[in-house]
Amino acid sequence: MKIIQDIIASATKSLWIEMYLFDNDHVAQMLLRQKAAHPGLDLRLLCHQPDLPPSLDVNGTRRFPAWIAPNRAIRTDGQPVSVHHAKFILVDADVPGKAKAYIMTANFTAQALGGNHAGYANREYIICDTDPHDIALLKAIFQADQAGLPLPTIPETSNLIVSDINALSLLPLLLRSARHSLAIQVEYLNDPPGQGALNLKQILLHSAQNGVTVHLMLPPLSPQPLGAPSADNNETYRILNPAVEVNVTPPYFMHAKMIIVDQQLAFVGSQNLSHQSLHYSREVGILISNASVVSHLLTTFNADWKHAQALAAKIHHRHL
Repeated sequence: MKIIQDIIASATKSLWIEMYLFDNDHVAQMLLRQKAAHPGLDLRLLCHQPDLPPSLDVNGTRRFPAWIAPNRAIRTDGQPVSVHHAKFILVDADVPGKAKAYIMTANFTAQALGGNHAGYANREYIICDTDPHDIALLKAIFQADQAGLPLPTIPETSNLIVSDINALSLLPLLLRSARHSLAIQVEYLNDPPGQGALNLKQILLHSAQNGVTVHLMLPPLSPQPLGAPSADNNETYRILNPAVEVNVTPPYFMHAKMIIVDQQLAFVGSQNLSHQSLHYSREVGILISNASVVSHLLTTFNADWKHAQALAAKIHHRHL
């Protein structure tokens, strides 16, 4: 929550947000306070869902401030995007030396930003991007989604991975590029059969069979006790285990979407490794080659993996 607060508080000229889920009233109040403190702030929010926190509801009428609009994203085939799943923030995008983009796995929900009333919290990542080319492209993506227009062309040299533009080709390519190791945290890996060279489960199996160490962290499998978060990756677990090391007892609910290849190149974004996410949703992610950032991501992954292994051993012992 503190990170989101600091991001919002840093905006003085513009603050543009694409968000999937937004039910956290604390974040809503932060946005209202920042707008009040900077009346000229160009604040814009594109949202997927019509239900927003009570603080944004004008006099209880289910009307919202003029700076909030539904996401109107369209796919490359001209059809409306079914799920506006991207989560990114642009801060002062037109201010040289101050412009920043934040590419996130986190929604504006309690579970994503520290923990909900039931005590469940997510593993999430937020990447700060200061590359002016990325920021300009994200701004163009936002404007296209706001207007319901086709997305701009994404250069081959771009760090950004966007569904349904280049994610379908680049994420499988990223997985296949591993020569030594793959470390993956993702909520869903459930692409349907019959995808040929794009079958993500088969890519991981092939990598493991060719000597790549593949560590995959998923949320707890369904079904779980009532109220406990889980995800239906059961078929994926059955197919991959034990050829691929799969852990489904993470210390946090695994909402993250993160891939580390050979401890040198990472991906963080809103994309799950699923047919829906790569084909039909609006999604935004980023490739990261900065050694310091990749190292930090790997340290977090290794700590989560170690914790999850200990928890799995405890669960196994309890059932003996």
